[in-house]
Amino acid sequence: MRKDVGIERLPLRKITSNANNRLGPLDWVIFVILGLFTLMIIYPFYNAFLISLSPERVVLETPFLIYPKEITFDAYREVFNNKLLWSGFSVTMILLIVGTAYQLFFTVITGYALSRSNWFGKNFVMNMILVTMFFGGGLVPYYYLIVSLGLYDSILVMIIPGAIDTFNMLLMRNYFASLPKEMEESAKMDGANDITVFAKIYLPLSLPMLATIGLFFAVGNWNSWYNGMLFIKTAKYKPLQQVLREMIVTSSTKIDGGDNKKIYSQGLQMAAVFFTIVPMMSFYPFLQRFFVKGIVVGAIKG
Repeated sequence: MRKDVGIERLPLRKITSNANNRLGPLDWVIFVILGLFTLMIIYPFYNAFLISLSPERVVLETPFLIYPKEITFDAYREVFNNKLLWSGFSVTMILLIVGTAYQLFFTVITGYALSRSNWFGKNFVMNMILVTMFFGGGLVPYYYLIVSLGLYDSILVMIIPGAIDTFNMLLMRNYFASLPKEMEESAKMDGANDITVFAKIYLPLSLPMLATIGLFFAVGNWNSWYNGMLFIKTAKYKPLQQVLREMIVTSSTKIDGGDNKKIYSQGLQMAAVFFTIVPMMSFYPFLQRFFVKGIVVGAIKG
């Protein structure tokens, strides 16, 4: 009888018993702590949402709301009928689209240029960019610069000064520098120039990092209000966050709604807050996977 010749089997991992996989007391303590921490984060948003839906009488009687005892949409009607909020939303969408593309373009090309082989003046340019991370020119010189450039009271004042973010540029530079130089050399042997190498080789490989940097810029542009507060005086050029800030500051008294009902300031503020955060909260999860991948990217696979 012929003996079968088989491949030598590798020793299998010993399966542990179910008793060893049970959660211990320390695991339950960690779960409880994390659960309480999660509730501490979620409840303020939930409570703000309930306040935006509740009449003033209910909020005053029950400050610690668990569920809506009475629902009214007067605050949201006031918010959606506010022309300044819609104007600010339009300005912020321009900042979100145009500003993010503008910042990505200059940040990426600067990071790519500084990741290439030594060229004349590279170290000087790199040092001058790094200085901006630690030292600033001051508010007064910055104000005079904006006025002299003709950007005062213009939507461009919230776009042009933020062309390059030093930290994000360094992330792009380090990522481009981590890619194998052999790809560039091989492409140039085939007749590709520097622009072709950048557009057809390095950019496609850096899509996760581009999505991560783009998300940083998008969130920053959505929350932009400081330059608007300093340099924007015309109401139609004010971004959404600045309009929201002014609404919260000035709504300390009750406001008459269009139907002659009193809308208390806290409910109006919470409704306006949700009006501004829901779009970004809806957009963020779609880039989450690129964000996580871009953070850990950088290793070269052979």
